[in-house]
Amino acid sequence: METDGPLAWVGVDTMAEQAYRLLLSQESATADDVVAALGVSAKEGLAVLERLHRAGLMSRRSSGEFFTVDPRHALRALVEARERQLEAVRDATGPLGELFDTARRARDGGPGTSVISGLESIGDRYYRLKQSARTELCALDRPPFLLAPNEPLDEAAVRRGVRVRAVYAAASFEAEGGWQDLGNLVSRGEEARVVPALPIKLAMADRSAALVSLTLAVGSAEYLYTESPPLLEALGELFENYWSAASPLTESTDCGTLPGKATAGVERARQPTDEERTLLALFAAGVKDEAIARQLGISPRTLRRRIQDLFAELGATNRFGAGVAATRRDWI
Repeated sequence: METDGPLAWVGVDTMAEQAYRLLLSQESATADDVVAALGVSAKEGLAVLERLHRAGLMSRRSSGEFFTVDPRHALRALVEARERQLEAVRDATGPLGELFDTARRARDGGPGTSVISGLESIGDRYYRLKQSARTELCALDRPPFLLAPNEPLDEAAVRRGVRVRAVYAAASFEAEGGWQDLGNLVSRGEEARVVPALPIKLAMADRSAALVSLTLAVGSAEYLYTESPPLLEALGELFENYWSAASPLTESTDCGTLPGKATAGVERARQPTDEERTLLALFAAGVKDEAIARQLGISPRTLRRRIQDLFAELGATNRFGAGVAATRRDWI
């Protein structure tokens, strides 16, 4: 079965390309030359020469003879013409996509959902999402971090009455300064909690728009942006489930941000110290000892001694037992 040659990409069919290759070694050509070379009829031979002439690969004199044109110039012109055509198609993609989205929203009776790729586009949509919030911002956050912290924007949201709530994965605190950065956010009014792990990254404003990560691969950036009410409802329930299961974090004058939870009811013989609250919350989140020591600014040896002191106080021998005993005392 005959296949198209490379010139098919610029509109030259297989027969015309075969004729062109054969005639390049000749200064001029007639229909009879094509007939002899390809074994076609005189009518077909003339048609082939006409197609090559229209493509700019051959010129025609008044005598009726055809002359080959230098392919380094003729083919470059064809390629450039095709590139302009493709560029026009590329330019039409945006407006056509908008027409598609408009029609879909009209058909579905509601807003749509789209995929956003690239750091610049995601960052722009993320900041606009935060700025649009009037009552609430909810977030699930974990590495890899694609965008630089935007603390002034969070602070501005809090000042205008927006409730900012965020659940962080334990891995968020493994980097140098992670614990202090979170302390800065909490001191500005953010409500923060921590869990051992999160499957996605989420930012949601007023339950009316949200950004959700589609990949967590390092160096890859692709998010889903949605204003779809059913999807927003599902994302809202997902956030609340993680929020209710997470360990709370509060501000402390000693260690930046410290875990804690308001207590009520019966009087206890002793309240937990700030450090004990910190350790218990980090235990619950699954943060490793090395990361805890780094974030608290103490040596691993000092941390081990303080953990053993906490275990002794609670009558426990491991993290799980300490968590059970702390719960019984209403420390967490």
